[in-house]
Amino acid sequence: MNKIGLLLLTILCFSARSQIIVHPPLDGTLSVSGELGELRNHHFHSGVDLRTGGVTGKNVYAVADGWIRRIVIRPDGYGWALYIDHPSGYTSVYGHLESFSSEIWNYVQSEAERRSQYRLDLYPKKGQLKVLAGQIIALSGNTGSSTGPHLHFELRKQDTEEILDPSDFGLNIPKPKSTPKVWINSAGTWQLAGPTISVNTWNDIAFTLPEQSFSVYINDTLTALWNLKKWTFDVQRGADAGLALGLKKKNGIRGFLIKPTPTQPAPGWKIFQKFPTNGGQYSLKIVSNKKIIWQGLTNIQSYTVNQKQASTTLVSGDWTVSIPSNAFAWNQVVKCTSDARKINISPDVAALKTIVYDWAPRGLDSTLWGKTYLFIRDDRGSSKSIGEVQNTGFIRYETKTCGTGEIRIDTEGPKCTYVKTSTDGDIYLNVTDGLPVTIVHASINQKWTWCYYDAKNNVLRIETSGKQGKLVVIVQDELGNRTTFIRNL
Repeated sequence: MNKIGLLLLTILCFSARSQIIVHPPLDGTLSVSGELGELRNHHFHSGVDLRTGGVTGKNVYAVADGWIRRIVIRPDGYGWALYIDHPSGYTSVYGHLESFSSEIWNYVQSEAERRSQYRLDLYPKKGQLKVLAGQIIALSGNTGSSTGPHLHFELRKQDTEEILDPSDFGLNIPKPKSTPKVWINSAGTWQLAGPTISVNTWNDIAFTLPEQSFSVYINDTLTALWNLKKWTFDVQRGADAGLALGLKKKNGIRGFLIKPTPTQPAPGWKIFQKFPTNGGQYSLKIVSNKKIIWQGLTNIQSYTVNQKQASTTLVSGDWTVSIPSNAFAWNQVVKCTSDARKINISPDVAALKTIVYDWAPRGLDSTLWGKTYLFIRDDRGSSKSIGEVQNTGFIRYETKTCGTGEIRIDTEGPKCTYVKTSTDGDIYLNVTDGLPVTIVHASINQKWTWCYYDAKNNVLRIETSGKQGKLVVIVQDELGNRTTFIRNL
């Protein structure tokens, strides 16, 4: 093939790739509130968050021809979400939706009633729900684990489920305006890097990530290359492995280490050569988006990170804590103290593997053993682990959270309080509990009816379609405690 033919083929291939997204998912100029690859608690942000003006109900469009492959309705995660497969071999994802188009909703309702389920994960037959580029498929919302109204949009490869950068495939979004910054850990304090750097180890240097890539040059040699424009979900915990914990804890800033951690290097490392281990002075240059973010001399002490982490068992009072090998990004000296039903694990660093907490329920009536959970909190938030009674006389709790915890007992079902009846006849209840709530059943005159639980606002909406009669709603918490709400319509 001559050079002109090769050039034309290259142009055609690039054009085909860049035109996968042929219609924007929202009207107007797109504005981004959450970047791809942002460092979040326990994960990298796998899409882009598109602003909807702080309101719900904006039209959401299919970005290309295709068919609905998956429909999800759940109170957490992406909330109401659609997955569209495209003939190009890619999948577009739309999360935190408020509602679906009538054709999609009719399918969802029929499947929900057939299954008598309210938390749904549906896979229509290929081609059953076809869509065209620019077709309204939903209205934007604030469902699931969102912190405000917006549209979460992703692009993935169908065969591998790899996350891709949609801006490389036709999504017209602005580039990040903020400038990446370099931080250093000096004498236990994180601070912005000055004209020179003096630290113990390369792992004391962190980088903020509004861009999805950066390069590290040491003595003018490309030593590390990070590019997070494609990754899979099975490596998401690597976000914790690369998080500069002290920077997040004391400064509230999520910084990513320029050198991968020894236990679990996160996804994105395209080049990871051996950083110098000898103490001395080196020339360091960090480049992002073809711009030099920091360049200068770096003084490194003679310091070696112990990469080996053996499994550990800690015993304190009524507690036994089992930590698997290589459970943390760094080798940690973990300590455990306890007082009856309370426990403290320090340091409160995020674990990459599950930690097992076994508690001996001395003095607790055996009828309550199956009604306990471990509430444990660290700097990044809290988790709740339901207890499983063991034949060894212990109750077992499994979590990846280290910090301050306590055993809680819950024998009561969720509290249900009537709030209002909407103009179209739907009933709204306030449903609260210390644990996640699920809908067991809702019926009007003993006939199944649809309802949805908004976990963020503790609101349960029951669809009545104007029916009169006896409404019965049964909800339960994660421990199986149930509450029945009855109201005459």
